[in-house]
Amino acid sequence: MHAAMTRAWLIGAGPGDIELMTLKATRALAQADVVLVDDLVNPDVLQFARADAQIVYVGKRGGHPSTPQADIVAQMLGHLRAGRSVARLKGGDPFVFGRGGEELQALRAAGIDAVVINGITAGIAAPAALGIAVTHRDYAQGVVFVTGHSAGNGEPDWAALAATRMTLVIYMGMRRLGDIAGALLAAGMAADTPCAAIESATRPEQRHVLAPLREFAEAVAQAGLGSPAIVVIGGVASLALARDAAKRDRRSMKTLSVGIGCRLHSDAADIETAVRAALGSNDFEQIRTIATIDTKANEAGLLEFCSRHQLPLQLFSREQIAAVPVASPSLAAHAQLGVDGVCEPCALLAAAAPNSATTAQIACLVVRKTAHAGVTVAIAAANHAAPESHPAPQDQDPR
Repeated sequence: MHAAMTRAWLIGAGPGDIELMTLKATRALAQADVVLVDDLVNPDVLQFARADAQIVYVGKRGGHPSTPQADIVAQMLGHLRAGRSVARLKGGDPFVFGRGGEELQALRAAGIDAVVINGITAGIAAPAALGIAVTHRDYAQGVVFVTGHSAGNGEPDWAALAATRMTLVIYMGMRRLGDIAGALLAAGMAADTPCAAIESATRPEQRHVLAPLREFAEAVAQAGLGSPAIVVIGGVASLALARDAAKRDRRSMKTLSVGIGCRLHSDAADIETAVRAALGSNDFEQIRTIATIDTKANEAGLLEFCSRHQLPLQLFSREQIAAVPVASPSLAAHAQLGVDGVCEPCALLAAAAPNSATTAQIACLVVRKTAHAGVTVAIAAANHAAPESHPAPQDQDPR
């Protein structure tokens, strides 16, 4: 028995956004010899693992081929008995529909103590991403987390759940959404009860559907939403309706110009992630234009990103860019392109009035240069329309 020599962790990686992972989780990952990773974990969190750690993918996802639970436990015990420390990494929280309780029991039965590190569960994070508080004094005095996946475990008592008048947060319910909605309606839940489905919550690809209960399953099907997703049923889902209305108002006022500097062959997904990360609390729908240096006119990833979101791409010459002062000139950018920087000057130029010679007076940076995966982003707006500024730290990327 090697229990005294080794350590085991059951770690919740959170809902997807890497910044929603806890500090305690990152510290534990940095110590583990072996990391057993679930399917829904954002692979970016593995940057916190040791460079020499053994990464083992043991997918557990409804409706997809999965590693049997007994095999996962056997792998954990095998590594631990061989003297290796093991981090079992799960999406969300290991104790909320993550089978962490079963794994903890198995480890304890083998005489091994495990440290449980909680994560933010998707049942809270997904609604919050739409501005939905799962409990609210005006709508619900409690919340029920329930699985919609009934294989081998019987059907939840939907009539009893409807009678609680609490918010229902349903995990793994997308494939049976029509049946679930029908059961709730049959149990007497009001047909106009607000509902929300949130796919890939907290990730750049997040999507959602809002609809009353009587139309909900059809609306979700028409939108093509799939797993992983969280379903919220109850009055609190109306809070997302108010948020959407506010977003629509902002969309009618497109005020932001995004300047981009990127390496050759940058991927559209990396550009998307960099832009969304730079936006902060600003809204993607406020983007009016994307801008860059004219030498990037045929950059496939950038063109794909603009096409995907139907955003115009403005191109500026070296001479135009060189005329705009840069607070922290980049020697690499100067050596490669003959300018002191790309993303900040292009953002300001795109935000300024056409043919203006006084860019700095009529446009301002909303977000200073930030970088992700070789893509630099800066965001500007005309001074008369500039939203609240959210400056970001300068970095040393060459663009």
